[in-house]
Amino acid sequence: MFDITSLLSLNIIIFAPAVAALIVASPLFGTNQIYIRRFTKTFATIHLLYSLFFVAYYLYGSDNFYQEITILGNSWLSKLGINAAFGADGFTILLCAFTSLIFLFVFIISKTMIRTKHKMYYALMLVLFSSTLGIFCAKDMFVFLLFWQTELIPIFLLISQWGGVKAPKAAQKYILYNFSGSLLLMVAMISLYYYGYHANGTLSSSIDFLRIYQADNIFPELLQDIIFWCLFIGFAVKLPIIPFHTCYTSCLTEAPAPVRALISSVLINTAAYGLIRFNLDLFPELFTKFAPIIMLIAVTGILWASFGAFKQKEIVKTTAYINIVYMGFFLLGLSAANKTGFDGAFFIMFANIFVAAALSIMTGYIEQTFKTKSFQEIAGLGKFAPRLMSLSYIIIFAVIGVPLTISFSGFFLVFSGAFSADFADALMPKICTAVSFVSFILLAASGLRLLDGCFGGISQTEKKYNDITGHRLMVLLILCLFIIFFGCFPDSLMSFYSDVTDMLAEVLRV
Repeated sequence: MFDITSLLSLNIIIFAPAVAALIVASPLFGTNQIYIRRFTKTFATIHLLYSLFFVAYYLYGSDNFYQEITILGNSWLSKLGINAAFGADGFTILLCAFTSLIFLFVFIISKTMIRTKHKMYYALMLVLFSSTLGIFCAKDMFVFLLFWQTELIPIFLLISQWGGVKAPKAAQKYILYNFSGSLLLMVAMISLYYYGYHANGTLSSSIDFLRIYQADNIFPELLQDIIFWCLFIGFAVKLPIIPFHTCYTSCLTEAPAPVRALISSVLINTAAYGLIRFNLDLFPELFTKFAPIIMLIAVTGILWASFGAFKQKEIVKTTAYINIVYMGFFLLGLSAANKTGFDGAFFIMFANIFVAAALSIMTGYIEQTFKTKSFQEIAGLGKFAPRLMSLSYIIIFAVIGVPLTISFSGFFLVFSGAFSADFADALMPKICTAVSFVSFILLAASGLRLLDGCFGGISQTEKKYNDITGHRLMVLLILCLFIIFFGCFPDSLMSFYSDVTDMLAEVLRV
């Protein structure tokens, strides 16, 4: 009997985009932008369909996927215990499938938004595609770090080469911040590498090989605390968490809309994923110990970013701060350290994928149409673009968590989990939840202000503008359908990761 699993390979999922990048960069297509675009979109479509086989097979009775690249039958750098190993549970499989979907949409909208250096642009995007999937699937710390660092190269070039006037400076700032965070990750992972050797008597950098408990008495408690916070700050830079948000807002403001969509929807989730896989899963005792501090950091970030979003006068900066608010709520759910909070945090991750991508495409079209980012010069767009306005209402309703949109379930679970957090100071999580709820009202005001600033009022120009059509209309429409579908049927998402959140909650109780 034919076994379909023989066709399902994590190596293909991860490295096929890198191979496609080499094909695009080769002389095969020359500089013909039409062929390059068609090849890239066709490849991304096939990649998405292939990733959906993983989703379907996982739904109908498969265990988690695991695969390792070997060289002449031996593990990669086997003498050092470093293996090119990749794995995927339901949570990771869904992240990979949605990543593939967003990259396909980004390739589609790039047709009208990227006008120069097509060969270089699509090759870099495919390298970024591969490195992102590698981060989600890596089961080895150093392989994770390798993909994490690789991701910085295409991002730097994509922002600096195709961004706005201040894009080179913004790209440099983004890379410097993230590279500094990567150095902290490297220090922490080297420490974990030696911790694993002393704990288990063998060299291994496998993520599944470790779980750090104070009772092991291998490292002093202070050193374990330092390793935990090195990891936390390293991921916090990309998440981004206040005060590391300035590089994020700068690069989002200057990046072209397709790149902005990837940074805000997919790349931001690599940091959230890192916090889950390292800080939470590897340090259950320390995570419980520092959960109140993490909750305070989350609430501070939510409050700060909510005010930041409300006072902005540019649409792109407003959406950047909205993304930061979303990641603040993710961190709030994680800091609750209970099953309900974890479910909410994971749901916020998936909600952000669709909401942030839709926001970036919407604002990118408005920016391209009006040649400005200021609210004052955009007013009255609803008169010319009723289709765009209708879809924008769905997107903004999702931003502010209106029931039957994707964000509602995530916010509800996060608030519930945070309110019921079991801290020594029983009053603290209640106060933090109340402050977050007030900030949530500011988030709603910011979203409605974005709607009114773009589509309400009277246009300041007599020039007529075309409504959204073609491929951009199709992409926004599909994103809105996902927003509504997962809002109406949240269990369709939660069924994929409930076993992961169950395991994490159980680990914290040990």
